[in-house]
Amino acid sequence: MKKDTFRKYFTDSFFLNAPLGINAAISLVTLPVALANLPIDEYGKWQFVLALQVWISAFTAGNITTASKRGIARGLKGTFLYAFFTRLKLLAAAGILTLAVAVYLTMSGGGVFPLLFAVTGVYLVTGYLFYTSFSEYLVAIKDFRTLSAWRILITAVSMTGSALTAYITHNVFLYALFQLGSISILSLSAWVSTVRKERLIESYKEGAIDKECVRYGFRMIPVDLSSVTSGRISHFLIGTFWGFSDLALFSVANKLRDKSVSVIKTIRPLLYADFATLKKDELTKIIKRLLTRAFIFGVILTCIFLAAGWFYITYFLPERFHDTLTYYSILVLGLPAAVLSTILHTILESHLRYKELTAVGIISDLSRIILVIFFGYIWKVTGVCMALAASVVISFGLYYALTFRREMVLQIINRFSFLKMLTNKEQSENI
Repeated sequence: MKKDTFRKYFTDSFFLNAPLGINAAISLVTLPVALANLPIDEYGKWQFVLALQVWISAFTAGNITTASKRGIARGLKGTFLYAFFTRLKLLAAAGILTLAVAVYLTMSGGGVFPLLFAVTGVYLVTGYLFYTSFSEYLVAIKDFRTLSAWRILITAVSMTGSALTAYITHNVFLYALFQLGSISILSLSAWVSTVRKERLIESYKEGAIDKECVRYGFRMIPVDLSSVTSGRISHFLIGTFWGFSDLALFSVANKLRDKSVSVIKTIRPLLYADFATLKKDELTKIIKRLLTRAFIFGVILTCIFLAAGWFYITYFLPERFHDTLTYYSILVLGLPAAVLSTILHTILESHLRYKELTAVGIISDLSRIILVIFFGYIWKVTGVCMALAASVVISFGLYYALTFRREMVLQIINRFSFLKMLTNKEQSENI
């Protein structure tokens, strides 16, 4: 039995990590091409617009799609389309708003900004939801082979094609258009293929739906908003106060750090379905014994990525981007804590523990925002990186406390009316 379990996780892990490794390699090859052929200031503006797009999407209840996995994993496959149609309405409104901003900026003479806003506005409606929906569905049914194939194809086409576009045209608008446009087309194809293969329309009509995912998604909007704001405030501050060239440097360092962190992101989809079928108390006992090993694993990964980052930035990126090494080195120091946080988050997420997730999200995000502003004011971009690394450690502390010391922490939270209001909105202890 143990051999079968090991073999199952090894196989699943392989197909989850294969696209990450391949896509990371493609990205690392194509990134220097794009950076060498696009004006650094315009590349920074594109990163600024992408940050705004992510912030706008926080209002569209992304956890509806995430939580739909529970119903799907339990055989209620109609939850897929139920969650999709609910979010589509919200994303359509967000897309129209973004396009309206593009029109306004055009009338105001906003340079390249209107074009970039137009691209992201269309993508919100035609690509973003299709990609996230089919990905989460395949995670829920544990079809990691199909998920792996689609992720490799989408990233390979979008990154290679956009880099080639940058090399030929030196135009950031065309670069952005190809990048998001190709993702939209391929994601739509994957979505349609999934719906047909799994006969999801029939399941939806039969009422095989877990409607709790929508209520959960709307309740998690404050967490989504605080999380995105804390995650993107660095882009907003750097672009606004220190210029888009500095934002370009920081965004590259942050992008490389995200490539490093992507290795541990497979923990969530790998364990989610199994965690959802076990009782939370049983899970916490098992995980508590494994945290030390997970921390050591994170430290080893950090050393590896520090060495790899130095080599890549020094020998592959254009010289004007070599300053990203300092930023990257600081950002990647939070990796061990990120490994532990991901495991604990998966426990809470798989059991839809709204109260705990809200508490972690709100408190850690507020602390990150405060740290970014404070450290950024003192040390500018370097201070922003220090704040982001420190905030990961704070998040782990909160996850640990609310996983293993839940009652004590919730008693403390209930003393503060603001946090109590956020974590007790119609919350049922049975969720």
